[in-house]
Amino acid sequence: MNNQRRLTPEVREKLLEALRTGIENGYGYIRIWRMLRESRIIVSRKAVQYWYYRRYPEKVKRRGGYLPRELRIRLHEEVLKLRGNGLGYKRIRRRIGELYGVALSPAVIVYWCRGVHTPYNGIRIPTIDSLEPSPELAYVVGVVVGDGCAFKTSTRSGEYKVGAKAKDREFIEEFSRCLGRVLGREPPKPIPVEDGNFQVRVQSKVLYQLLQKPIDIERIRPFVEHSEDCIRSFLRGFFDSEGSVDKNKGEILCYNTDTRLLEYVQKLLRTLGIETTGPRINTRRGTPFFDKKQGKTYKTRKDVYYIYVKARDRLKFYKLVGFTIKRKQKTLEEYLRR
Repeated sequence: MNNQRRLTPEVREKLLEALRTGIENGYGYIRIWRMLRESRIIVSRKAVQYWYYRRYPEKVKRRGGYLPRELRIRLHEEVLKLRGNGLGYKRIRRRIGELYGVALSPAVIVYWCRGVHTPYNGIRIPTIDSLEPSPELAYVVGVVVGDGCAFKTSTRSGEYKVGAKAKDREFIEEFSRCLGRVLGREPPKPIPVEDGNFQVRVQSKVLYQLLQKPIDIERIRPFVEHSEDCIRSFLRGFFDSEGSVDKNKGEILCYNTDTRLLEYVQKLLRTLGIETTGPRINTRRGTPFFDKKQGKTYKTRKDVYYIYVKARDRLKFYKLVGFTIKRKQKTLEEYLRR
């Protein structure tokens, strides 16, 4: 925290005095900050917040946790509905208590009715249920459940990230396009990283909740199996992320450590009339391998399994699924020509 270091001894003394007075009266740090401003004492709000929580942790009464966003959204909709029926604020509060057992603050009800605040503030998609099934969402799911990432940062802000990294720019650009469509924003710009790859990451708590690993297949199923187009897009994203094509034999393979996920992929391929074999073990846990880029030897942490498309169904795979990645698609095309 840099703000407190810039305080002069005189300002710091006045700040601590204001904090002592404010805490005794039960004030929050924002009210104390405003008191200081009214007294023409210039201190940043973050500095006041820092000293408020760090200097007197045993005396500060922290605000309780928020209600889950899903519940707040339902309450918000109910409040607006009751207001539309002509109920006053007190009657709305009483009715919400009867229906949901929640004592909403009168101020919250007023702000919601006037449109000052909503539970949707600061987010593009509030809940998983708000996600609209689409081929673009299915493609994003396929990429992330494969070799993509979904994680929460360890910082205090707790940001939720979803993304992917690969050397094939057209793949990352397609992933970016689909992310933009799903989140209702401009596609995030692929960023070159030091190892010669391109990377895209976005902040989205909802996508993180949907795609955090280990993957919950039941959670992604409604978005993947919504239509045949969604199934095909999911499979293309997964094979872009985890698949490969043998240059000589034309074998279409994909790898993963989660056999349940591979079996689910097999089931979806079967709905398109594409048969596969496996899952079979490819690499045992603890097997050493040499990373050429890092110049180091590592050991695999999990067993790696693979499935591959049967020879008679490779043309069908090419027509119905295929690859976004040009080099993989070209290799498959050349094999099929032979």
